[in-house]
Amino acid sequence: MANIVDYIDWRGDVDFSISPFNEVDNIILCQISYLNFDGILESDFNRNGITLRELSERFVSSADFDIRSDLGAMLNKGTAALLPKLGESERFGSLRVSGYVSKIDSEAEEQFCAVTYTCDKGAASPWNVTVYRGTDDTIVGWKEDFNLGFMDIVPAQRDALIYAQSAMTALKGNFILCGHSKGGNLALYAAANLPEKLQRRLEAVYNNDGPGFPEDFFRRPQYLAIRNREHSFMPENSIVGMLFSHAEGFVTVESDGIGIMQHDPFTWHVQARNFVRLPDLNDQSKFIGKTVNEWFDELDREQKRQFVETVFGILEKTNATTNSELAENWMDNIMIMLKAMTHLDSKTREASWKTIQLLLKNAWENKDEFRRHR
Repeated sequence: MANIVDYIDWRGDVDFSISPFNEVDNIILCQISYLNFDGILESDFNRNGITLRELSERFVSSADFDIRSDLGAMLNKGTAALLPKLGESERFGSLRVSGYVSKIDSEAEEQFCAVTYTCDKGAASPWNVTVYRGTDDTIVGWKEDFNLGFMDIVPAQRDALIYAQSAMTALKGNFILCGHSKGGNLALYAAANLPEKLQRRLEAVYNNDGPGFPEDFFRRPQYLAIRNREHSFMPENSIVGMLFSHAEGFVTVESDGIGIMQHDPFTWHVQARNFVRLPDLNDQSKFIGKTVNEWFDELDREQKRQFVETVFGILEKTNATTNSELAENWMDNIMIMLKAMTHLDSKTREASWKTIQLLLKNAWENKDEFRRHR
């Protein structure tokens, strides 16, 4: 079945004026947002900024190309090769790229990155696509995702909204907000919290397997105002996307990945203008989502905070920094974690251990896939 690489081969010569921006275009731009453009892209917004073709040339010719191309175990190695294909294509090559912002603050537990693409070729008025970067295989990345479930606003959400407002103030035309993984959550958060005047310029928001929100988020007037412009997608074995609450109506995408590797957009099946759809998520995805969320919902806000700190404090004691490392020495790591939980009250200990068991089970079942992606 075809994937995003095949799509560029099929549709790369079709200009956006002939075939408008679609859900497959969205995930392609999300995927290249994981690349490190530090030092080769400016932070200013500029509709006359460098083209994606020029960005590709700068990236490939950079002295530290090998370092920039290494995205870790969970992000597909083909991402760096995807960029030149886009740059050479008629469809993507002339997009203007600007407003690149990337920051990591370990103390604040924030990882944030965004970039904006502008198209004014053959269009009556320019339109823009803002893409928010997601997380990867790192354990601190998982912790950031769990923080979304109990904090009113995490630092990355705050910066996502500020970024969208700045981009829409600086650039003319309508906007599309996109993101994969945590980036999908950031895109939806920013869209739902834009001032009404800016929301009117929002054409669509794409959330690709992003973790959810507290339930009341979907009852807020700000969200309801953009509900019909939301497009959410999850692979059939979604794990990240099953965290916390989601609005009804998301699309299930067919994938040939195994386990958590379905989070990788390269495994998603595509057609000429859209993803290949399935009726529903598979049973494993439903079970993990239902189980973790039920345990989490039983706790009050302070218990949730303690729960997250406990789970990831225990994981950190193993000295593993990724899920794949966690699976490599799983027997030793289990003993370390059991010892670390002896001081907890029974309710927190039970919820923490059950969650860790699910993460370990998933990592163990997919250890060969993690190795293959290194």
